[in-house]
Amino acid sequence: MTTTAETSELLNLRSVVLSNLQYQHYWTDIKLLDTQADLDENAPTNPLSRPMIYGRPPEQLYSSEPSSSSSSSALSSTTTPTTKSSSSERPPADMEYVLPVHLTEKLSLRAWASVFDNLPTPSGGDDANKKRIVVAVVSGDSTVVYYIMHDGIVKPRQN
Repeated sequence: MTTTAETSELLNLRSVVLSNLQYQHYWTDIKLLDTQADLDENAPTNPLSRPMIYGRPPEQLYSSEPSSSSSSSALSSTTTPTTKSSSSERPPADMEYVLPVHLTEKLSLRAWASVFDNLPTPSGGDDANKKRIVVAVVSGDSTVVYYIMHDGIVKPRQN
């Protein structure tokens, strides 16, 4: 169990990351996650091991499978200016889980496993059994650096 001071610190970290996602990276549909019921309405109201964020980035984050549309749009943007209509044709980005951590934290494998165990398994697609989170590492000066972390081994993308 976490103490009140630890919980307060984790909530402060989450507010720094939330502000960064909203105002610098323009994420939308953001939801704060504190309990398992926040993840799934049928789940018990047990607290999560750590407070998290769930939201939609403005563009799709890294995908393990290359898409032909992204390579063709990158090629076309070098020859002709990008128009607003071509960007609106893209499907919306997938919702992502974000885990705020402090730069000085040392998380054990058990802590990481607990975070991934609480996440619902994604449905549909080739990545149906793969879970991933965006880890938001916050430094002492409130700089935030983002990493994508997968549960298990993921085959590297072939370009």
